[in-house]
This record gives sequence, structure tokens and C-alpha cells, in this order.
Amino acid sequence: MARKHNLLLAAALAVAIIPAAGVHAATTTAAAPALVDPFVLQVGGTLPALPGAAVSLATGPGGVIAAAHAKGLAVWTAGAWKEVAAGAAHRVAWRGGDLAALTARGLLIASGDRWRTTTMRLPHGVDPAKALLAGGRDLVLAQGDRLYHNDRGHAWRPDRLPGHAVAIARSAKSGTIAVATATGLYERAGRDWKQVSATPAIGHLAYDSKDRLWYAAASGVGVRDGGAWKAYGPADGLPLLGFTALTPGADGDVWLGTASGAIRFDGTNWEYRQGRRWLPGDAVAAIAVDAQANAYFATSGGVGRIEARRTTLAEKADVYERAIAAMHKRTPYGFVEGVDLPTPGDLSKWVQGSSDNDGLWTAMYGAAEVFRYGASKDPAAKDNARKVFEALKFLGDVTQGGTNPAPPGFIARSIIETTATDPNLRDNEQRDRDKQKGDAYWKILVPRWPKSADGKWYWKTDTSSDELVGHYFFNALYHDVAAKDDAEKREVASVITRTTDHLIAGDFYFLDHDRKPTRWGFFNPKELNGNPWRREERGLNSQTILAFLAIAEHVSGDPKYAAAKKRLIDEHGYDMNTLAPKVTPGVGGGNQSDDEMAFMNYYHLLAYEKDAELKRSWARSLYDYWQLEQYELNPFFNFIAATRLADQTWLDAYGPFPLDMPGPWLEQSVDTLKRFPLNMIDWKQSNTARLDIVNLGRHIRPDADPTKLGMRRNGLVVPIDERVIGHWNHDPYKLEQGGSGTHVNDGTSYLLPYWMGRYHKFIAEK
Repeated sequence: MARKHNLLLAAALAVAIIPAAGVHAATTTAAAPALVDPFVLQVGGTLPALPGAAVSLATGPGGVIAAAHAKGLAVWTAGAWKEVAAGAAHRVAWRGGDLAALTARGLLIASGDRWRTTTMRLPHGVDPAKALLAGGRDLVLAQGDRLYHNDRGHAWRPDRLPGHAVAIARSAKSGTIAVATATGLYERAGRDWKQVSATPAIGHLAYDSKDRLWYAAASGVGVRDGGAWKAYGPADGLPLLGFTALTPGADGDVWLGTASGAIRFDGTNWEYRQGRRWLPGDAVAAIAVDAQANAYFATSGGVGRIEARRTTLAEKADVYERAIAAMHKRTPYGFVEGVDLPTPGDLSKWVQGSSDNDGLWTAMYGAAEVFRYGASKDPAAKDNARKVFEALKFLGDVTQGGTNPAPPGFIARSIIETTATDPNLRDNEQRDRDKQKGDAYWKILVPRWPKSADGKWYWKTDTSSDELVGHYFFNALYHDVAAKDDAEKREVASVITRTTDHLIAGDFYFLDHDRKPTRWGFFNPKELNGNPWRREERGLNSQTILAFLAIAEHVSGDPKYAAAKKRLIDEHGYDMNTLAPKVTPGVGGGNQSDDEMAFMNYYHLLAYEKDAELKRSWARSLYDYWQLEQYELNPFFNFIAATRLADQTWLDAYGPFPLDMPGPWLEQSVDTLKRFPLNMIDWKQSNTARLDIVNLGRHIRPDADPTKLGMRRNGLVVPIDERVIGHWNHDPYKLEQGGSGTHVNDGTSYLLPYWMGRYHKFIAEK
């Protein structure tokens, strides 16, 4: 629908110059800073093995966890299991400070510091393997249509139930008992039972810490709050049905067990915990939660614990920093990348290796350190950033001379010591020819790993455009924020301009040691505008080369870069190409590596653009791009967009409108940073069977299986702690992610948006 505006106002604004934000200013007017208080972070772990499979758990005084297992009864206290009794135990509960368990011999009571045990007979006809047990001031048993009370003597007081008991719960505050039967849910009122809900197929009951009554049924979950019932199902965000357990949390929340993981619900947010990041096994038989909100799970793989650890964003950053320093810096230059584990999940030993994108990933870590230095002035951050600059510079130095010298300004993908196995044995000509059969873009390069002039290094060829984007993104940022003086700024500028000069001299191709363009090194107008195969790269690569030229002009002051940029715009329409850098038929489409590149390009292109009209165009382009990306809960993209769209306005035939980002992007960004898992092992995360997922349409990803791609019913991707994150080019719509626990990602994907948010004052901490 057309928007009506005052035509005189529109005409006046058509010639107005919209103020440009300061270059890399550490402030923004996009939003008031979010003050992030200490918060609770969930951290999964596995307890030592029990002699038998645990089937029931209960929390007792002092946070002691009791476990009934196939071979006995045990308690978790002081960081270890203590066996209390032998023989299969079926259910466990607490009677004050005493521990009670249903066993084949009867009701076992364990008390005192030494857990002295006595056994009492069960009521006639009660099967300890089938009976329900609830603790409290006394013990309550239920089986069939009978309820039995036991104070502290040997006699059981029977009571008739309004049906055969399926589930039982007892309020810790009032002692009120609730029972679910085939006909509904009943609660004890004096001597009588009162039906409080007719919900069918209730399997589990619990009173929470606020004395609200919860049920888990075949159709979903319900809670009685203030006399009214509220039901939740998959349409409300419930991830799964088929419950095996229901346990109150520490603060009005509840935990649910299923055969495919655990679910926590606080009345607003659902959290799905599945896979070895969270649980030793997905099939959950029982759950217990202590007063500190630590949750314990009896699973098919043993007893697990999800710790509720109080922390801050800064403390999380420190954990990732220390892990990167200890594990993830490869070669004396300190290239940052994930590591492999010889034994799944065992962090005591790891193996480093090169990747296709060592330069890009290291550049992004370096950018995090620059933002950290800009926000904190920590000299350690400056030192880290300087080492990254030297590492990236070396990727340009190492290609000169040697067995197959590249043109000046060419940057290697990666390096490997020549004392290692020759990588050309694997990356050989026949392998290239085989790949080219199914990929016409694939280059045949012999050798793919030339040797350096000093004979110490193999360096990898066929460098991609995303590698270049990483170099430019970091180097420009380092130049503006971290370089200590003019001499260091000139040093950085020389590194930027040698690659830019290479591109200009090569007619905007990135030329390898064979003097032919790399697979993705096409920025030439004839290629981008004339080759129909390049339709998807046209907008992005146009934007990329304009960003490179703008950066080179900014750091050097040389007008030749502005002239080259102007020529691409005036003669070849690269400004128009840049208006639409993402080719996709809708939300969830496209390529995440392209998204990562585009947003890094926007950060500098908008900062350095001097022409008001072009700046307005770049801002509109970013705004449109972010409209597609906003559902991905990506703080890195959000902070770039918020930084560069602040106070920007678009003007068209209908008048002006502001380009400030709408919606809860800041709250979502903070939530993502809070949820970021400390466990960066690539354990498999499976979301395919979730009922709160809507699959992407086939038209969005015509070359992929739509059943394996999706988002939640609320229109957002699953949260960061329910999928695998290595880098921000990971596909957040992919429902099956991760592997077998043999790879550990580094924490750059957290550090970069965190320190960017701190530097640009989107987030603050006490």
C-alpha cells in the first residue's frame, strides 16, 4: 500500500544530506544499552556410573540426590555416589530427612549419617515394581484404586481412590495430595476427593515451588494457577509429547522427561535438552531438581546433571579466551580454528589441523580482540590482535617466491609445516579432475600446496572471496581501533593496499599462482554482469569489491581506489547490484557463508562511504537484507545492522522512512549470548522430530530436503543452545546438526558479537 507524505517535505528531503555516523564510533543511537545482570547458565555433565540403571530420583535435605537403580539404592553427596543398599530398587522418595525406597523386600528406610537401613512390609497386594510413592511428612503409596498412608510406624492406613491411580503428587507446602486416574485429575479435599480436571490420559503430576499443580498428558502440559487451568501443546511451543517424567524446578518452572530428551518450561520459554551436550542418554526415566536449580536425570546412558551455574557474559568470554589460548592456536603464528578429539568428548587430548578458511576464522577472532581492546583497553587484547595481524600478513608473505610464486598481494588459505605429511598426496590432480566432473567451478591446480621460499611451509591455493572479506574486515578494524600510531597504521595500510592493487592489476580477478582466477575470485564486470552462472554472486561480489576499494581508500588516502570504485559504479552499475546482494525466495533461503560475508562488508562500506546518496543506498540494502536475517537470532548480524542503520533514512517516491531496526533484536541478541553453550564439542543435536517446528517450503531450498530444514512455530530458528555453532556461517535452519563428539569448535562465534556489543555500547555489565 502506498504511503502518503507531504510532497513538499519529500522534495526538501530529496536534496538533504543525511548525517553519517562516525567511522567505527564506539557509540550508537540505535538502542539504549542492555544492562546484563548475572544470570543462570545451564551446563550439562555426566555423573559417575552406578552399578545399575537408575529408574527413580529424588532430592533430599542438603541437596542430596537419591537414586533407585536396578542393583540397589545410592545417594549422590559430596561429589560421589555412596551405595546405601543392594538389591533392585524401583522408586525413591524422602520422608523428612529419611530416605525411602520401594524394593522387592518391602519399603526400605535409610536414615542417619551412615544411612542405617530398616525394611518394613508393604500392604497386602502392593507390587513394589508398580506402586506409586510420594514423600513428605509421611509416606503415601498408591496402587490400583487404593491409597496407603504411613506415618512412622509399621501400619498402613488404606483409603479408596476415585479410580485406578496413574500418577500421584504431593504439595511440599500444604501436603495436599493429587491423583490422576483414567477419568481425570482429583485432589484430596478433607475426607473426599474432588475432580479438578477432566483432561484425559494424564501420566504425570507435580506441585511446583509456588504450589501450582501441573500435569503432563498425552495432549500436552497443563498448570492450575489461581484456580484457572492453562494448557500448553505443540502450538504453544511445546517441543515433544510422550512424557516419561514431570518434576518441579526451583522457581516455579518444571522439567519434563521424554524418550528423546528433556524439556524445561518456566511458563514462557521452552528449553529442549537433547544429545550429549546435555544428557548422557536421550531416554529420560526420572528427574530430580535441587534447591540450587541443578537438575539430575536418570537416562539410558547413566545419570546426568544440568548445572544451573550463575555467571556473567564477561566470565563466559574469559572461559572461551582461555580455551582458545590452550587448544586452538595453531603454528607459531596462532591461526585459530577448531580441534579434533581422538576420543569422543575427551578434552584431555586434541589434534590441531588446517582448514580451508584459516585466514577467515583467525580474522574473526582478531576482530573480537580489536573490539575487546576498544571496549576495555586491555593490553592483552591488543597483543592478541597484533599477533593476528602478523598471522594474516604472513598468509600474503608466504605466497611470494618458492616453488610456485603467486602474484604480489595474493593471500594463502592456510599453511602447514613441511615437516608434516605432504598435503599434495591427497590434494592431487586426479582428485581435482574428479571434483570437476560434478562441479564446473572446481579448479585443477598443480600443486594445490606449493612450498614457501624458505622451504618451511606448504601454503594452500585457490583462496576464496570469504577469506578476502575476513582479511579486509579485520585489517580495517585493526587500523582504526587498535593501531597504536601512524607508523603501525601505515603498516596495516600497506597490507590492505597490496591485495587491492593485485585485484586492480588483475582486472578485478584474484589470480592464483597459475595466473588464473581462483574459484570464487571473480569481481570483474564482464564476469558478474555478463555470465548468467554468476547471478547469485552478482550482488554480493559487487558489494564485496566496493567494500574493498572503500577500505583501501580510507586507510591509504590514495584517490586511485575511489576512482576504481567510481568506475565500477558509473560504468557497470555495481551500486545497483549492491542493492540486492542476497538472492533468495524467502526467509530461510540463501547461503549462510554469503550472509556472513555481506554483513562484514556492510560494516565498513557504510562507515567509509562519503557520498550521501550511495550511503543511503547501502543502508537500504542492509535494511532489506536484515529483514531476511532477523529471525536467525544472530547477535553478530544484529549488532552490525544496528550500528550502521542508526539514524539512517531511506527516501523514495512516497517520502522518507527511518531504517532503524524494529522488533526485539537487542533482547534476542542478549538471550543468544546468555544461552551460548560452554560445551563447544560438536555433539549431535537432533530437532527433526520436534512438534514445534515448521519445515521450510521446498521453494525456499529447492536443492535440499525440506523435512530437514525448519524453524519454530514462532517464526524463529531454534535457540543457539539447541543446535551446533562453530561459526556464523552455520545454517541455523538445519534440524540435524553436529557429529559424534570428535571436534571442538573455538569460542570466536561468541567473543566477536560479545565484544562488538560491548564496544558499540549495545550491552553493558555491572
